[in-house]
Amino acid sequence: MARLSVSSIKLIPFLNEDTKYDVDLCNWIYQIVYTRSFETEDGDLKIVPMADYFNHGSDYQEVEATYDEAGNYYAYTSYDVPAGSPLRISYADPRNPSHLLARFGFLDENSPATYCKLLPPTVNEDMLDLGYSHDRMLFYNSGEVADEVWDIFLYTHLTMTNTQEQQALMTAHRTGDYNTKLALHEKYYDATSAALLEHVDNFMSDIDKLIKKAETIGVSDPNSHYIRYEHPRLPLIHNHNVFVRQTFQNVRDRYAPGENWRVATRRVVVQECDEVNMECAMAECLLDENGAAISCEGGLDPLPDGTERMKTQQIVAEKTL
Repeated sequence: MARLSVSSIKLIPFLNEDTKYDVDLCNWIYQIVYTRSFETEDGDLKIVPMADYFNHGSDYQEVEATYDEAGNYYAYTSYDVPAGSPLRISYADPRNPSHLLARFGFLDENSPATYCKLLPPTVNEDMLDLGYSHDRMLFYNSGEVADEVWDIFLYTHLTMTNTQEQQALMTAHRTGDYNTKLALHEKYYDATSAALLEHVDNFMSDIDKLIKKAETIGVSDPNSHYIRYEHPRLPLIHNHNVFVRQTFQNVRDRYAPGENWRVATRRVVVQECDEVNMECAMAECLLDENGAAISCEGGLDPLPDGTERMKTQQIVAEKTL
């Protein structure tokens, strides 16, 4: 759980001096707000009694929320929810299970992706333009690697080997020159894939040590004295580490030597249509070497009654890297 330091508490202008010296009280208040509040689009945090009892849903949410001009919170179901069904909202980005664990104290095993954990020594404006951020540098459970991750690995490699082509990469990225970016990725794939696998192996080596240590002290034993009295949340942290490790393993399995990068990371924009219900929506899909969809993001929502949609997909555009 996050804690405020004494020095940071003293800098808070709206606390009286007596409160500032009660460090435990300040941290209790901070943790209550941090773990029970909703973050709005403008970055503000709001606590809504009772509404914070809604569960989190990563794949689907039954509840949509709005605020009026006075700040009142309104929750509406998105369809006629049957009795006994869950009512879920989205607590935060479902592609960041580590954040959900650290902030709200649960592991969302339906998270479709996780942050790739790449931490360069420095991050410059070029890297930010290429998409360096925790919510875009993703490893997917399918083993797919986000385009932004490949871009950063390529940029880093060119920084050390060919600054002229590094600038060509940035020019192509900023002007939407897909063909030039693709050519550069293919030219340096051996180097970037090796760097990717080295990063994956290093992370897996580190997390394996944590997993082994937890297992050594009986993380799976409910009667373990250490787990029961010293660290009752260790089993949850352990399960998180195993979950994230499996995602990294999936990436390694997918991009082991011999895989074709161009095939493995082809993304397209498709139009999904349900002709029975006269509905269409756009989605981004990953295709395999046969043109079949491996996974898709977006598209048509499930039918409220759970009936399988009879839908068609038509490619409308290639998604640039």
